[in-house]
Amino acid sequence: MNCGGRGAPENNAPVSVLEKFIQNTKKYAFTMAEVLITLGIIGIVAALTIPNLTRKWEERAIISKYKKMYSTLANAYNRAVADNGSPEYWDLSDKASILKILEPYLNVTERCYNKKGCVSDGNFKSLSGAERYHRLSQNVTYPKIRLNGGFSLVVVAVHQGCEYDTTVVDSSGNTVPVHMSNECGAIIGVVTNKKGKDYINYYGKDHFSFVVTPKGIYPYGYNFSDSSIKEYCKKGTIEANTSGATCGTWILRYDNTDYLY
Repeated sequence: MNCGGRGAPENNAPVSVLEKFIQNTKKYAFTMAEVLITLGIIGIVAALTIPNLTRKWEERAIISKYKKMYSTLANAYNRAVADNGSPEYWDLSDKASILKILEPYLNVTERCYNKKGCVSDGNFKSLSGAERYHRLSQNVTYPKIRLNGGFSLVVVAVHQGCEYDTTVVDSSGNTVPVHMSNECGAIIGVVTNKKGKDYINYYGKDHFSFVVTPKGIYPYGYNFSDSSIKEYCKKGTIEANTSGATCGTWILRYDNTDYLY
């Protein structure tokens, strides 16, 4: 019996509900093995998904840049025709002349023409890796301009009157003369302008071919069959330096860049 104290003895003091809950609650934690297993699973999932996500992002970036450049070029062509008539009647006496006709309808940020510059410093190769244009930025044969957005245009051929004579190799491997019509010129559109001479600009990824005709400006192969487009938009075409030639048409028809993988 406690006669002088003010409450129960200290060792028999009542325990609050909260204290009792804390005392009876077990403390859980992950073991090292469990942590390592979890991290391993996360790593496997990341290894499977991240490359695919990266590929999809790169694919959409190429498609978006290509379509924007083509739209810009096609719009300039239409406006030039409205003001100057059909390209059959343009003065296409030299390669620079076609750029001078299109330039007023383009947002040009750099005019190199037959001087060095305006495009990526690296080499320009086909999808198969064959050389196409060695150090195009240093080449003074093909007139060049750079557009807003980082795009560049390079004229590689013009044909007065939109017709010319050339030769082709037939199915038997023989070289035969042919007369070409409805082709006024050929332009390379560069969508990637990364700096550094070690960067490789691949056909169908960083640069694409366009054909100027009396009816419009189109990606090379616009009038080809699906089988021909696929033949020339892969790494192993008949002529190594043409692999990738029809990839611009591929993008417009199929809306993907599966040929790169």
